[in-house]
Amino acid sequence: MSIQSKAVILSVSLALLPAPAFAVSEVAGATFPEQIVQEATSVQQLAKQAQEVTTQISMYANDIERYQNMVTNTLNMPAAMYAQIWNPLVGSIQKLTSIYSQAQALGYAGQNIGAELAQEYQGAGSSIQNLSSVYANWNQTTNTDMEDALESQHLAAQNFATQDASMQTIQNEAQTAQGREQVAAAAVAAANVTTKSIQQLEQITMAGQDAVLAYQRQKKAEKNVTAQEASDGLFSGGTNNPSLLP
Repeated sequence: MSIQSKAVILSVSLALLPAPAFAVSEVAGATFPEQIVQEATSVQQLAKQAQEVTTQISMYANDIERYQNMVTNTLNMPAAMYAQIWNPLVGSIQKLTSIYSQAQALGYAGQNIGAELAQEYQGAGSSIQNLSSVYANWNQTTNTDMEDALESQHLAAQNFATQDASMQTIQNEAQTAQGREQVAAAAVAAANVTTKSIQQLEQITMAGQDAVLAYQRQKKAEKNVTAQEASDGLFSGGTNNPSLLP
């Protein structure tokens, strides 16, 4: 099996490994309201990268399909032509793997931040109290959608449960032109899932950020009203009270 094929196997298998159990958007010393702002910035940057990689993968997959129509079996292609097909796709799949992993980590980070915000702002409305569960639902849905994307190309999700199983599965698929087309199509499907999911994550994060800002403005307004009422009570007609006169 060629080096390029091995790279495809490794990249696809890495995309299905569990998400890191850490909050990549958290910064030491930052408050949780500040962290959700940082989270939003990270998600926005990732969304742009995902869109770019999805476009690249779609383009390379179309190239593969055209070459597949020209020849019976890409294994019989000249090495230079084979490299022209697979090398760019491999690089894009590796980028997609990194983006998908970062998106999962940001999803889990948002879930943690949401839980802490609910504790910090216990009097807040459902937008903040339910934020953690909204992130949790995104995590679960994204994983399910990725499994469905693989299975849509006849690549059973259970065959990607471990790295060894993933490598064996893709190696088997790479033995035929049809199998290689399925790998390319699966990459396109996975890229589309990643892009759509990150867009949804961006909406969740922005909504959470807006809810936090709105709650902070509300509490500040309430504090100002209370302070004004206290001031009015203290100074309203103080020296006009006959009992206070000498």
